[in-house]
Amino acid sequence: MKISHIILILLFYSSLSKAQELYVTAGKNITSFDYKNSNGNDQNFDFRSGSGNNFEVGYVSKLKNGRSLYFIGLVYNEFNAKASNYSENYSWRTKYIGIVNKTSFRIFRSRFNYGTDAFITVGFNTSTLVNGDQFINNYYYDLTKSEDFSGINLQPFLGLNYNYKVHRNLNLQFGYNFSKTFNLFNNSDEKISFNTHQFQFGLLFYLF
Repeated sequence: MKISHIILILLFYSSLSKAQELYVTAGKNITSFDYKNSNGNDQNFDFRSGSGNNFEVGYVSKLKNGRSLYFIGLVYNEFNAKASNYSENYSWRTKYIGIVNKTSFRIFRSRFNYGTDAFITVGFNTSTLVNGDQFINNYYYDLTKSEDFSGINLQPFLGLNYNYKVHRNLNLQFGYNFSKTFNLFNNSDEKISFNTHQFQFGLLFYLF
């Protein structure tokens, strides 16, 4: 999926929405890989987590019940990791861009005009690889040509997030999400999925 197609889809959904708020978040991903070869094992790899960046921007709508928020936006994620076996060292650096859909359900509301509300958030991203490198010892491989990483990824996630109201038109957001990312169209014998702990900080503010 081309980036221009993703932007057009986002603009279409935002035009249907009555959203009056815009949000932007940034943070860190701590990612580990689950790898299985054609025999269903990991070839004795010692996998280690890697860190990468995440970024979101999009629109927010309040649902009819008044206690829930629906988000749709563009998402950028880096899923990086390392591994080694008896003779080789591996590292992966990947960059994905896509669309995020999520709903936050308020579980706690501050009694004060300016305070913290707590939310349980569930949602999913659909994204595609725009750049990726694999290093095996001193050799470099382009992951955009790898069926394990290219194509469309589905990333369902669950999190706990907080909104802190600092002004009637401005909220601070901070929270944590856990996700599992799958490649939907990987027909190769090797299967790779990503387990990601995501930490985010951002702003939510009224457009008008």
